[in-house]
Amino acid sequence: MSQIKDILANFLQQCDISYPRQVCLDQPFQAACYADAERRGLDMELLKKPIDVGIAIGSAAYEHLENQSTRVFIAIWTGLLTYVDDVYESYSDGLNEFFERFTHKQPQRYQVLDQIVTMIHELPQHWGIVGSNLILTAEMDFLTSTIIDNIIEGMEFQPLMAPGFPQFTRRMGGISRAYAIMVFPPELDLKSWIQVMPDFMHYINHVNDLLSFFKEELAGETLNFVSMSASANGITKVEALRRLANKAARCYERGSGLLRSSPDAWNAYRAFCVGYVGFHVLSVRYKLDQLDL
Repeated sequence: MSQIKDILANFLQQCDISYPRQVCLDQPFQAACYADAERRGLDMELLKKPIDVGIAIGSAAYEHLENQSTRVFIAIWTGLLTYVDDVYESYSDGLNEFFERFTHKQPQRYQVLDQIVTMIHELPQHWGIVGSNLILTAEMDFLTSTIIDNIIEGMEFQPLMAPGFPQFTRRMGGISRAYAIMVFPPELDLKSWIQVMPDFMHYINHVNDLLSFFKEELAGETLNFVSMSASANGITKVEALRRLANKAARCYERGSGLLRSSPDAWNAYRAFCVGYVGFHVLSVRYKLDQLDL
């Protein structure tokens, strides 16, 4: 535990991010999200917990967005995708048919998938043409990754012959491209931030890997990114975690340096990077309070 704590503390120091001990949920924002869920006719008996995850990320990581309806959209959108991911087996037949039904404008097999389609249609209300397209393709990758994960369950991982496989699956399932695009308000010139995307996506994916690792170790999980990277490189999990932390810090530093010439883009980037850590602290599922960072 002490080694994990030291690695995470050093990562935060490299990114000049203080551990947010006093992070609190935005109660008015939560109320607005619940009201929007009711307006959409969402079944809150099924969806309250995953929507609460969305509310936490919308509250902590997207507080800089001035458009409240966009933050609410992010929260509800996150909740729907989190729910589908958590209970894949209940919707596997519908997900297998999702893309065909979507392209032919046919109703989905399940209401929750129809609600995802409705939100896809709303993307241009919040982001520009390029942003909406990139979010949509990231969302399609994510839904496909849930199908892939189910198919390959129990598959023997070949680290020597397929060393890039963990990164491939991480990028598909992490939906980082969408979350990165959502950081920048549509009025910002695309040229001011588009080049930061590769490093920003790595930051989003791998900060989640870093801050999830402790609870995954407690649960005995082995098919996470850190464990597969350790296997692929013939190193210990702790060393894989350390390398990942250094890589994520370098991604943050490059991104920060790149955006310095565009203050509005940098402010949005910085606010998210700090708030994204806060989101993980706010979410009790990550058990970070036990590390005493």
